[in-house]
Amino acid sequence: METGRGGVLASHEEGALAIGVRTDERIAADVRDALAWDSRIDASQVSVSVKNGEVILSGVVSRPFEMSIAAEDAWRIKGVRRVDVQLAVSPTAVRSDSDIAADLANVLRWDNRVDDRAIAIAVAGGVVTLNGTVGSVLEKRAAEEDARHVPGVVDVVSDLTVSPTRSRPDAELADDVQGALVRDARIADATRVHVLVRNGVVYLSGAVENVEERRSAEDDAWFTAGVRDVVDDLRIEPAHA
Repeated sequence: METGRGGVLASHEEGALAIGVRTDERIAADVRDALAWDSRIDASQVSVSVKNGEVILSGVVSRPFEMSIAAEDAWRIKGVRRVDVQLAVSPTAVRSDSDIAADLANVLRWDNRVDDRAIAIAVAGGVVTLNGTVGSVLEKRAAEEDARHVPGVVDVVSDLTVSPTRSRPDAELADDVQGALVRDARIADATRVHVLVRNGVVYLSGAVENVEERRSAEDDAWFTAGVRDVVDDLRIEPAHA
């Protein structure tokens, strides 16, 4: 999944039910504490507000990957029902687009997870756009991750297309995804998750216990060889609510 501006993460992570009854003030305080504790992010300019269990993160971080870290920290707090990321990126060091592009090209070249020969890089105003074709979702995610970690990058737009090196029948992909869900210890009851595959695109529906199970199910689908895309329509619905 891609992370961008204006709360894109929220569209992929909505609907977690609160565990117990907790006030918005308590949730907000816990989110602030989690952000302050996490050494991966400088949250000194991040503001937290909560209404009816819905967390809004606003303010500024220095690199794009810090937005997803902030969202992860918020989702870990009990009582959170939704996370809306409205963070902007303001790099600590202003760098030219050409320097950013050169650094990213070098990172991709040395990343053994990525075949950089099929990836085109464009940078404008610190915004990186990736175009081209990759052989797997893992390769796509690796390229996007590399881009988000380059100093000076403000945002990453991924137009990479996944074209698996080996075509597999939809029924075979569905069996493999379902098997991965059953084996995954992070998912309490895999029978609640329904898997449909069409033209290499996995559609997940049904229900899971919490947002962590939803992420795990997405990962299981994404990391199955031959998958071109994943559409997540899972509901967060505790079985014994």
